[in-house]
Amino acid sequence: MLKPTKMTRVVIAGTKDLMETTVSTLHRLNVLHVTDYTEETEDFKIGRPQKSASKFSEYLLSLRTLSSQLGVTGKELSSRKKKAELASQFDEKITTLQKEVSSRFDELRSIEYKIKEKEDLISAIKPFFGLPLPLDAYHGYETVNVYTGFIGTDIEPRLSKITDKYEIFTGDYENRKIFALFVPKAFEEEVQKLLRDEYSYVELKVPQLKGNPPVILNELTNEVSALKEKHALIKLELDNINKEYSEFILAADEYLSIETQKAEAPLRFATSPNAFIIDGWVPSRKFAEIESGLAESTGGSVYLARLEEEAKEEDIPIELNNPRPAKPFELLIDTFATPKYKEIDPAIMIFITFPLFYAIMLGDVGYGIVVAVMAFIIKSKFKSGGLNSLALILLLSAVLSIVFGFIYGEFFGFPIFNIEFQGEPEHGILGIAGPVIAGIHLPIHRLESVQSLLLLTLIIGISHVFLGLIIGFRNVTVEHDLKHAIYAKGSWMMILIGGVAAIAKLMPAMMSGTPVPKSDPIFAGGVGLAIIGIILLIKGEGFISILEIPTLLSNVLSYSRILAIGLSSAGIALAVNKIATKLFIFPNGEYLGGGIGLALVGVIVLFIGHLINLLLGILGPGLHSLRLQYVEFFTKFYEGGGKKYTPFGYNKKYTEE
Repeated sequence: MLKPTKMTRVVIAGTKDLMETTVSTLHRLNVLHVTDYTEETEDFKIGRPQKSASKFSEYLLSLRTLSSQLGVTGKELSSRKKKAELASQFDEKITTLQKEVSSRFDELRSIEYKIKEKEDLISAIKPFFGLPLPLDAYHGYETVNVYTGFIGTDIEPRLSKITDKYEIFTGDYENRKIFALFVPKAFEEEVQKLLRDEYSYVELKVPQLKGNPPVILNELTNEVSALKEKHALIKLELDNINKEYSEFILAADEYLSIETQKAEAPLRFATSPNAFIIDGWVPSRKFAEIESGLAESTGGSVYLARLEEEAKEEDIPIELNNPRPAKPFELLIDTFATPKYKEIDPAIMIFITFPLFYAIMLGDVGYGIVVAVMAFIIKSKFKSGGLNSLALILLLSAVLSIVFGFIYGEFFGFPIFNIEFQGEPEHGILGIAGPVIAGIHLPIHRLESVQSLLLLTLIIGISHVFLGLIIGFRNVTVEHDLKHAIYAKGSWMMILIGGVAAIAKLMPAMMSGTPVPKSDPIFAGGVGLAIIGIILLIKGEGFISILEIPTLLSNVLSYSRILAIGLSSAGIALAVNKIATKLFIFPNGEYLGGGIGLALVGVIVLFIGHLINLLLGILGPGLHSLRLQYVEFFTKFYEGGGKKYTPFGYNKKYTEE
């Protein structure tokens, strides 16, 4: 917690005959982060993959192609498959599957092409319904040109000036005028110029078919229906194959991925004609596990050494070490940047502040319940991975939003407790007055407590920024020394504390129009502390660093967004409720005074309005809470750039030994 897991560098060496056993043991233990060997020498070269690597890779490629064609997705299996059973089956089953799936898949693609071809013909034929000619009447002439298409005006007056030897047929299709013009080729140039000048002319190509358009269309429609039936039948066959073989495909994919990973492992080792060396990192608490595992599998014939010399920080892989409740928030850390080995891991702090900021902004029992249900559904569907972590973050934020909803006394914007708003009494859903907790009378109406809530958000901002500076002070001390920490972070801490103390005394005096006593120790001490901080800042960072001081104020003021987003959500909910109730459900203060129809309109307004506000309530607090972490908080101490710990192994879901 607060720091990544302590790592130990290890070197494993042994003879070539023990390499396969060593690889299998390390893969099973799944704790060693292998450092790739890259610098070849005369004695040691990069290893070569095992002979089975190409075979396994080929099988894996075929299997994944089949999986894609069948649309196989991850799921819980009825039981895990035995490795020995899979090894004896996958050769025959993959060959059988390839024959069954590939032929059907090729047939599907062929049918889809034919359906598209015939549907294009149908689209091309339909416009000619408006003309009284069979399709074969439009082509096959040696001395006559045929022009067909849509046109906006009558071209016959101008055409008759070119020649009187023509025949034209006109009709309508979808409120557009369609025509077919037959004219001797001798007038081709003049006719083409006439049509070019007619800007509304759109040429239509006549399909090379024979017969009347309605008859042909009927035949094509029947053919398309037959092809679609055949397509559906083949899809059903593929779905049945999917149901029959999906568990095998998932288990075999896992098995082949593991075997390929093990077979290609020597590409990461240093090898000589007779020996191999593996360099890597293991969590210190698991060193004994890897030591005993190798000793047992190789009979102690493989050499394992723990290297104690100082390593470069960027070479050490990072495994975040947080208690279970904070684990999902590692997703937000990884999204930003993996911390360095000696940096503070802020996941445990985000575990507290992210849901807190979110809840203060959303703060509604109704919205909180809906968000909690959504998060629970996502969590139930995705048992692991990023979406599972995101659902857990959202679930915790929603639960806190319900708590703050009671504090604010809001349920979809309606008051929960009896309150007085803008001098008028409002009856709450529970029909009782709010409780008094720790001397505070609930509910705290957001729209009437703006000044108090603004002060609260600024106090949160000051505390959050100051915490970031404290962590930054510690990081600089560890990386450099105390002197650098005082210049780089201590100076900012002094400016922040001094500035807050001075402003805390100055603002009330300015608002009341009374001068601040020069002898006031808090004001004088704050100004003095801020001046000392500025001097230290200039000494450490240079005179140009003064330009950065306003950013500290903007960082603190940025936390006012917590109140602003909350007020906007509460305001929208209140507006939706007022419109729906006053205009539709209780017009003129009478329940159903406008009839059931008007009341139903009010219900629709409520639903749509709160749906939009809910979507904004999910996105807004989440994005703005995340911004406060990344921009205002992380910039005070966090650099990131660490290398993520990726142990050599596989988390099995579908197979077992």
